[in-house]
Amino acid sequence: MGTPLDTARSQAVVEARLGRPAQDMFEAAVVLEAWAGVPAKGALEAGRQMTRAPSGAGTPSRGVLNRTPPLEGLALEAVAFVASMIAIACWAAPLSDALGVHVLERALIIALPLTIALQWAINSRYLSRPRGTVHLGRHPLALALLPGGVILVLTTLAGASGLIAGLLSVMWTGGTVLIASRLPDEYVGLVLLATTGIYAGLPAVAVLAGAAAMTTVIAIVAVAVTLGHDEPTHKPGRWTRVGLAGAIGLGIGVLLVADRSVDWSLGAIPALGLLPSTIASFWGGAYLWRFQEVLPQATAGITVSGGSVRGAARIPLQLLAGAIARQVTVTAAFSVLLVFGAQAFGVTMSGTTVLVGFGFVALATLLVGLLEAVGRGVWAVVALGVALLVEVVVSSQSTHQQPGIGLVAGAATVVVLVLPVAYFALSRPATTLATRLRVT
Repeated sequence: MGTPLDTARSQAVVEARLGRPAQDMFEAAVVLEAWAGVPAKGALEAGRQMTRAPSGAGTPSRGVLNRTPPLEGLALEAVAFVASMIAIACWAAPLSDALGVHVLERALIIALPLTIALQWAINSRYLSRPRGTVHLGRHPLALALLPGGVILVLTTLAGASGLIAGLLSVMWTGGTVLIASRLPDEYVGLVLLATTGIYAGLPAVAVLAGAAAMTTVIAIVAVAVTLGHDEPTHKPGRWTRVGLAGAIGLGIGVLLVADRSVDWSLGAIPALGLLPSTIASFWGGAYLWRFQEVLPQATAGITVSGGSVRGAARIPLQLLAGAIARQVTVTAAFSVLLVFGAQAFGVTMSGTTVLVGFGFVALATLLVGLLEAVGRGVWAVVALGVALLVEVVVSSQSTHQQPGIGLVAGAATVVVLVLPVAYFALSRPATTLATRLRVT
């Protein structure tokens, strides 16, 4: 007992006791220490040498891969989101008349980035998790106090514009929770009710305040009733990752409003211009969702010691190409329909350049969302920072050109910087899968 063993003898002892090869160095060390009397330090070293030594050809995994859970209710959510966007777009003209053009413009410039940042953060922390709304249901007091806190801070900092921005942010963010809670009809109903009140001549601020309050109350009830009826299978997202997701959302929102040639106070036109890219984003994003299934498929049947296998990245890269093709095609098709529709009804568009810019923003959002999902969110934030700098510089130099040139330049910069990283991530499916398992 205690006599040093060479690798071959150690392996023989371990396999005799276990009836199979050791799974790792720790299992081998336990056997050697318990049955051969090898001291702990020596047992660990022997286990390391044993598991490092070749033991014949590697055996590929034969495990059954789970299929990606379907995105249930996606079509209904898309229809609800588009319907609410159209209704909200119709608020711009009456709100401009009631509050003033400059007040509304400043409110939208504040509300859009803030809302997108909050949506990304909440999705990362809760809503992207299976049954994640249960986690939200455990914090009803925070859900009740935070909207008021946001409105109070924004009103203190920006006056009337801050008040309107806070009300819009609360309503839009609460709508995200309602849609995730499978209550899209209720959200659309609230938006339509608010639209009716605004066009009926009721005080605009009172209508928005009522809509924001009702959205908050229904969202709290919706997540609270899940307690005791459901149980989440995953913990909430880590705060470090939530902060990174919020920074990405903020960057996307600022990208939308940094080019001041895109006037968000011009009635419904800018908001309606988002429709083509928004519709395309639902389809492209739903298609790219399959990467959770495709990554394990690409590495199935390959031994760990087999190294890189030619052709393993083909399916993930085809998935990326398919998502991009779908998004570009649908954006272009609906943009053409929007332009022809505007001409038929004699409506003046902000310019086709703005539609191109929105299309690039949607594509950039798709790509940075992929990077965030596989643990490369830092690069997405860096790319957005560089793109914002490009957008500000270009828009400041193009005051006499088509509106939206800066938006196109900034969003295209994100795509150029992020696409190679996304390509690299999916061309190495095993590494990307391991990274995703670590960050999820």
